[in-house]
Formats: sequence, structure tokens, C-alpha cells
Amino acid sequence: MFDSIDPIDTCGCGDIGYLTTRTIPIDLAHGVGHIDNVPVYHCQAASCEEYTLPPLVSRRLEDIAEEMEKTLALKAVYAWASSQEESKGLQNHQQTILEAFTFKFTNRVYEDAQVIFVVPGEAIFLQSTLENTEFYIIRYEDDNSENNGLWFSFLKFYFEEPNLTYEDFLDWSESGYVKEIGRVVLDDVEDILIDEFGEWTTNR
Repeated sequence: MFDSIDPIDTCGCGDIGYLTTRTIPIDLAHGVGHIDNVPVYHCQAASCEEYTLPPLVSRRLEDIAEEMEKTLALKAVYAWASSQEESKGLQNHQQTILEAFTFKFTNRVYEDAQVIFVVPGEAIFLQSTLENTEFYIIRYEDDNSENNGLWFSFLKFYFEEPNLTYEDFLDWSESGYVKEIGRVVLDDVEDILIDEFGEWTTNR
């Protein structure tokens, strides 16, 4: 059932919405509560306060609200039921979040770099606009056993041919040198790229 949540849909404002998470208010019998980490579709515009809930998420929120009313809680964290089947579903859901996150960078142009391609749910490849043999990668790290949240490595490498393809990278990276600049949690990726390359202006 988790496969029915698509990575991209429509934001409440009518623009393209990318699956992400946020805290939302919820009316309860004993007051207004808040639920953290709720999957929603949002257009990513900082000024937009609208969002859309996937139908599957709306149904789950009803169950969480009932639980909150039973315990008189005003705060909860969104989670699926805890069973082996649901745990597998949560992994699928996490992958969908990752795909939506990488999709939104497609063709994005920063002041000093541009996104040349994305590998959905895995990586974002950028090329410097100052030196066309200089490349960067934001790559999801699957082994997050020591960290909470979704983490990415920020990598840099040089490739003599300016027209890099993913197949070229895979072949070359087996023996090539890729330098890790650091690691960053999903929520901070946008800020790291702006700090490194300047504001992004438009999608090509």
C-alpha cells in the first residue's frame, strides 16, 4: 500500500508538490495538537504555507488522532504501525521521500554550479560553472546506523571530459579519486548547496 504514495503530486497552492515531511496542527477533542514528520506534498517555495496530504496519510492521521485523544496527548510523531510488514512499508515510504527530494533538483542552476543530472532517490550531480571539469555529488548514504534521519555525503571530483554521464562516473569511480567534503542531513542539503554555490536562480 505504501507504493501508492507518489514522490510528486500537487501542492495545496496548485503548483507541483514534492513529497516531504512537516509538522501539522490537528483538532482534538481536548484542544489543538501537533503531529511531527507528517508526509505532505509541498512546492518548496519558502513563502507558501499550503500543502496536500496523500490519502493514505490522511487515513493514518485519523488513527493517530484517536490515540492522542485516548491519552490526552497534544503532540505526536507520525509513524506507521509497528510490524514487520509495516517496517518494510516504511522503507518504501522513505525511498519515495528520497526520490521526491532528488527530483526537485533536476536542471537547477546555481550561481557557480548547475545540476547536470539526478539519480532518483540516490544522488544529485553538479558541475561547476567556473571550471567545467570540476564536479560535485550529493549522495544518499544508506548506512545510517549511527545517525538519526536521512544523511548524504557531499563529494567532489575532477573528470577531464566536461560531458559527464552516470555510466562514465560508474566506470571511472571504480579507480578514480573522489574526495568527501562532509556529511549533511537531508534538511540541510539546500543550505549547504547555497553556501557552496550561491543562490539558485531557475531550473534550466
